[in-house]
Amino acid sequence: MLQFITHHTDRYDEIAGTRAVLEGGCRWVQLRMKDAPAEEVLRIGREIEKLCREYGAKFILDDHVELVRELNADGVHLGKLDMPVAEARRLLGPEYLIGATANTFEDIKRGAGQGADYIG
Repeated sequence: MLQFITHHTDRYDEIAGTRAVLEGGCRWVQLRMKDAPAEEVLRIGREIEKLCREYGAKFILDDHVELVRELNADGVHLGKLDMPVAEARRLLGPEYLIGATANTFEDIKRGAGQGADYIG
């Protein structure tokens, strides 16, 4: 499954970029706004969630486990320095997708061992 990870450029913001890839057939979007305050993530996330529902796409939130339910996201993607997958699973339960970042085989084993649904 191809996953689009949002980013902001001079030409496209997160919302416009998401709309373009959804129109092109992508059905998995990760909202990634590393240095944005939670209020900004919520504002943009609400729009991304609407677009994902309209196109039947999965909506994954990067890092912000605490905002997953509020944004009606399908899950969260966690980097190597973020909350451990096992803790996110405890907080979110089995109904949410949890992804983990991997740069090495050890990272893959760790994420899979903690119960990640996907490794990226």
